[in-house]
Amino acid sequence: MPVSTETRAKIATKNGERSRPRLVGERVKYWFSKAGLVSDGRPTSSHSLHAGAATDLGETGATDEEFEEAGRWAKASPIPRTVYVRPVKDAKKDLFEKVPVHNPMGTA
Repeated sequence: MPVSTETRAKIATKNGERSRPRLVGERVKYWFSKAGLVSDGRPTSSHSLHAGAATDLGETGATDEEFEEAGRWAKASPIPRTVYVRPVKDAKKDLFEKVPVHNPMGTA
């Protein structure tokens, strides 16, 4: 539901309007589709960012302590490695190279 101008003025932050709660999820879905990516059947969401970070950590051989610190997981939690680390099919391919990037300076 759109927020009225009056309400927006009351909730605006010092630097501008607040982000809607679903904004990050919407942007992730948009970038995913613009890159021509296809899901493995699981929904694409901002939660995928957590999985992506954990996968990167797993591929670099991060320790359990590094997982715990980076993802704020409980000490000795198996969740990062068993749930979030997902194998990459083609690590050399940059899946996001097709995503348009906003460049306010207009230069490459």
